[in-house]
Amino acid sequence: MTKEDQLQWEARFGRPAAFAAFAAGLFLLAGTFVLQSIFKDRAGVKPLPDFLLSVNDKPGALLISSILLALSALCLIGVFYYLFRATLQRLPQFPRWFLYLILIGPIFYAISQVIGAIDRADVAQTFADGTSRVGDFCPAIRGKAGDECANDLLKHDVNALGVGLSLAGSVATAFLFVMLPLRARRAGLMSQFMAILGVIAGALMVLKLMPLIPEIIQAFWLGAIGALFLGNWPGGRGPAWESGEPDPWPSAAERRGLLPAGGGGDSGSSDGGTTAAAGNGASAGNGAGGEPVEAEPAPERPSSRKRRRKRR
Repeated sequence: MTKEDQLQWEARFGRPAAFAAFAAGLFLLAGTFVLQSIFKDRAGVKPLPDFLLSVNDKPGALLISSILLALSALCLIGVFYYLFRATLQRLPQFPRWFLYLILIGPIFYAISQVIGAIDRADVAQTFADGTSRVGDFCPAIRGKAGDECANDLLKHDVNALGVGLSLAGSVATAFLFVMLPLRARRAGLMSQFMAILGVIAGALMVLKLMPLIPEIIQAFWLGAIGALFLGNWPGGRGPAWESGEPDPWPSAAERRGLLPAGGGGDSGSSDGGTTAAAGNGASAGNGAGGEPVEAEPAPERPSSRKRRRKRR
């Protein structure tokens, strides 16, 4: 595919890719908030048993949440593929096996969401009914014994297929969140801020250090990348989007006109300074009419008394 064909393809599919990014962010936030809405703060019940009891009360909400999160993951395919093709045009050395991760990662993650929701609903019903005798603490619900019972049930009822798909899908998707923005940054398709934010979203997707924060950052990044695909970026997109070449994304100083585009301001200033210095030297060495003027000898400074004492 020629450069002109690629630019036409980007112009044609920029809107669908942006729509996929917006949809992925909205589905992610909707699924997260639906999941959070089912929780109740039960007195004397630990968070994990409270979660299972809440799921047992509203299993449909859990299923709806998992479907929304699965749809969000599937929409990532269009986002990642568009960014991959745009980056590949400007960086031909970009590994092509990324394409397999773009297809496999989100699909595995989406399937694992639905399978995991069904499994958790079954465990929640068993825990709430108190019919399980797994471990030493079941069928306790409240206090530390209830927390141990919930842990034992979740460990006992493990779906190997769901766990495998969840692990592979989440790691592959997080890897794409990290590597694609970094490569796009090198191709001039993304600012440094967007690349770093993508790395943070991918890392938090796996680490899960804080509740809600990973989903909010990921949704924000998806909304911003959708605006970038549409060309609605503050100050305009980088020149690489128009040229099809890996032109660097302009810095804030370059956008304000303080430096020439392409970082030439730094080199230009240093070269200009050298040239100016040379020019000043040349002008100082020439008199009126271009005739050389002899430099006046510097007056000799009298030696200090200390130096005279040392000589003595």
